[in-house]
This record gives sequence, structure tokens and C-alpha cells, in this order.
Amino acid sequence: MSARSIAAMAMVAMVFSGCVTTGSPSRDQATALGAGIGAGLGAILGHNFGGGGNDRALGAAAGALLGGALANQYARQRELEQQIQHVQQQQFYTTVWIQNSNGSRTPVTLRQVEGGQYIGPRGEYYSGMPTEEQLRKVYGF
Repeated sequence: MSARSIAAMAMVAMVFSGCVTTGSPSRDQATALGAGIGAGLGAILGHNFGGGGNDRALGAAAGALLGGALANQYARQRELEQQIQHVQQQQFYTTVWIQNSNGSRTPVTLRQVEGGQYIGPRGEYYSGMPTEEQLRKVYGF
């Protein structure tokens, strides 16, 4: 089997491996790249471990399909983990809007830490949730 045949099977496998995504362009690119690499490696392994003749062609196709599917699944799992991490991080942040003397508002994002303490953007600690007046002294005008 020629290298051209293997490359063609890898491309077909990548198309049918389920690498269609609806995420951001960078995620789409990463998924396509991962599926392409997985399909290429699967095709090479399938071709090399095939028995001979038609077995090799079938092994290359099966390896390409499996490699592409595994790469796509890995990309989806990574995105899910990133989404979970993002949600967990958001649970520890609170934004308080300070009313300034000129009528404008200033956002102050606080991070909650163990023991019910909060840390302000400049690194200052509060023993509990600070009042708007406490924050206005530091961040308002």
C-alpha cells in the first residue's frame, strides 16, 4: 500500500471521526489538529500491524478511524475540564460596585478565601465581606 493511499484514508477517517465542533475557533483548530494527528498515527500503526495485502489496508483504515475518534474525544474531555475549572473559579469571586461621589460606579472584585475572609484587588485582607463604605475608602472617589 502506498503512502498516498494511507494519507487518503487518514483524511477520510478524520472527516468521519466526529471532529465537527461548535466551540471557539481555537478549539476547532485544536480538535481538527488532534484528530488529524490521531488519524495519521492510527493509520501508520494499523498499516504496520496488519497481516498483509487487504488486511493491511483494512488495518490502516481501522487505525485511522480509531485514532481520529480518540483524538476528538480527548479534545472534548479537555474542554469540559476547562469549563468545570472556570465555573469553580468563579464561585470564589464576588464583584461589588462602589458608588462614587460623582455618580459613577467602580467595580471591585473580591476573592473569598478559607475562613470567610476576602482579599481585595490590591491584596488587602478583610475578615468578612467588606461593606461598600470600607471599599469606597480604598477604591472609590
